[in-house]
Amino acid sequence: MSCTCVCDNEKRLAEHYSKQLGVPASAEAKNVAIVFGAKVESRPFLFYAIKADKPGYRSVNGKNIHMFFNFCPFCGVKTEEVK
Repeated sequence: MSCTCVCDNEKRLAEHYSKQLGVPASAEAKNVAIVFGAKVESRPFLFYAIKADKPGYRSVNGKNIHMFFNFCPFCGVKTEEVK
């Protein structure tokens, strides 16, 4: 990612829950992937469960697919831009 929104949000969440719970807390974004290409970078992504009457899609949870963001969902910066 070009921006630091994912790390910034992790820090804010950890601080918030540390205050709320009265004990140290940590937060880790689970929907971030390392992408290998011209350079190694991290990008946020979402899982989508696809259900259909086809093999591999019939389970209760369906089949997970991933969608990567072209823009940061927090600040709107294009993921390829350098801040």
